[in-house]
Amino acid sequence: MKKLLSLLAASLLSVVLWAQGTPTIVSTQPQNRNAVIEELTGQNCTWCPAGHKIVNELIEANNGRVIGINVHAGPFASGSPYVTTYGTSYNSQANPSGYPAGTVNRHVFSGTSTVLARSQFASASNTIMNMASPVNVAAVAHVDADTRQVELHIEAYYTGNSSVATNYLNVAVLQSNVMGQQTGGQTNYPEMMENGLYRHNHMLRDMLTGTWGVAIPATQGTFIDTTINYTIPASIGSVAIDDVNDIDFVVFIAEGHQEILTGVKASIISDKPSLANFKVDRVGDCGLDYQPYITIANNTETTFNSFTINYDGTNLTRSKTIASLQTDTINLPVHTVAVNGQPTQQCTTTKTVSLVSAVASDGTATTINSASKSVIFADFNIYTAEGPFQLKVGIDAYGSEASVKLLKQDNCSEVWGAGPWTDLSINWNNIQYISQIPDARHYIYNIDVAEPGLYIIRTLDSYGDGWTSTNDSKTSGIWLSNADGSIINYGMGYSNGDAFTSLDLYLNVTNSGSGSFVGIDDVQSAVDFSLYPNPANDRLNISGVEGQAEVSVLDVTGRTLMTGTTTRSLDISALVPGVYVVRVASEQGVGVRKFVKE
Repeated sequence: MKKLLSLLAASLLSVVLWAQGTPTIVSTQPQNRNAVIEELTGQNCTWCPAGHKIVNELIEANNGRVIGINVHAGPFASGSPYVTTYGTSYNSQANPSGYPAGTVNRHVFSGTSTVLARSQFASASNTIMNMASPVNVAAVAHVDADTRQVELHIEAYYTGNSSVATNYLNVAVLQSNVMGQQTGGQTNYPEMMENGLYRHNHMLRDMLTGTWGVAIPATQGTFIDTTINYTIPASIGSVAIDDVNDIDFVVFIAEGHQEILTGVKASIISDKPSLANFKVDRVGDCGLDYQPYITIANNTETTFNSFTINYDGTNLTRSKTIASLQTDTINLPVHTVAVNGQPTQQCTTTKTVSLVSAVASDGTATTINSASKSVIFADFNIYTAEGPFQLKVGIDAYGSEASVKLLKQDNCSEVWGAGPWTDLSINWNNIQYISQIPDARHYIYNIDVAEPGLYIIRTLDSYGDGWTSTNDSKTSGIWLSNADGSIINYGMGYSNGDAFTSLDLYLNVTNSGSGSFVGIDDVQSAVDFSLYPNPANDRLNISGVEGQAEVSVLDVTGRTLMTGTTTRSLDISALVPGVYVVRVASEQGVGVRKFVKE
């Protein structure tokens, strides 16, 4: 007998009919279970991207045997547009003590809890995939890209008896390529970061069968054949669905609210190829060339030999054979950043593409007119200035993680470097704010490159979370200046700074110099003083220095020109015009300030 379930999204399997039939897409031979990972995650969870990465790697490595469902729920998802009532129910049932967490087939591996840490996802999935399943399931979704109509055909066949007489058929709607905020994305899964946003994939958005599924009989020989007719909406909540190809369907069968026997992601059959992705790769570590490319998913039953792409407002036709149900990439024209010599050149570039049409192997043309996709790249400025320069480096307590290099852009060679430095010994129990770190440090370096050209100031953090605030009422970071004033001010604050492993700042030097690199000793920020007027002519006044202190004036090479004890005013009439540094050393520490002699 064939059990035919006429499934409409509105009725949720409320109509049950019986008819004769034979399986067409599902296997009738005994098979092992597929692993269904329901990862409990949230936008505000720092380590959740690390969990996403583990799940994605398992999906890639297991050829359809592992299915990932990202469930945004719990305290770290509070206020997120990705939360669903279904996910909240799953999270409440699992009741994790921390995030990210997850379940694999909602199976209890030890004790009484189904909850697993992300480090357990792989071993749990392997265990599940070696377990026999009493039921096989298969699904194919036919999608009309223009009308957004989906015909989802589902078949299930019981090769054995379930441990309970009734099972539950579940159909989940997942959405991928959702660009949004994600705490910890840059640090724990930087591959998913684009233009400051995180790419969320296989995110739970809806359950077509309700929270816990629809009851089905679970005895050997039962064949279930049902079809869902579904319209992909323009949005779910406040999250837009601009591209129907971002939607997937996962079908799984559970014994009840917990044990999932097996599951599968539906194969997608579309009426036309789709623009799956648009990305840009930088050519070389220091290069100014960027290679854009698109990924085309041919989820049709036809082979296509050429594609017309609208790239940056111009139609381009590219010959490319992509067979039925295959995916491939097409390169677009390389973009090269040209240095124009402006004091501050904004190099940020945005390109937009859409898939216009395709020609099949029999010569038939298909109009596509896909939704456009955009990408931002070369997201940096080039600062043009004349040396010599003064570089101020402000680091946090973890000096051993930090370093800075000066690279020649054309060959990516290092011409100068500083760091890593030593760590500070801190009792973190006494630190409520990062600004309370004692003895946070600044370093001053005078830089005079040997030849003009484009250079890169590369700031490095081996841990990957960037540099944090110092305790001198300023953020840590990189400050570069010359005689004409400030060129680069890049603060890396604790609360609003960038998390990074490597951060590049571009400097176009217009003159030749001595090629010398001189560093002024570690500058303790405990001495906070000011200089005025600045610029100055004959006299320079000092305020904020208390008690006995040694005051020195240094030139840009680090050579001491003047020295003396505490004073409120300096006679600088003998100095030639240029940039100088006042260094104050007292019992509280050392501080420096730059001034300009006119």
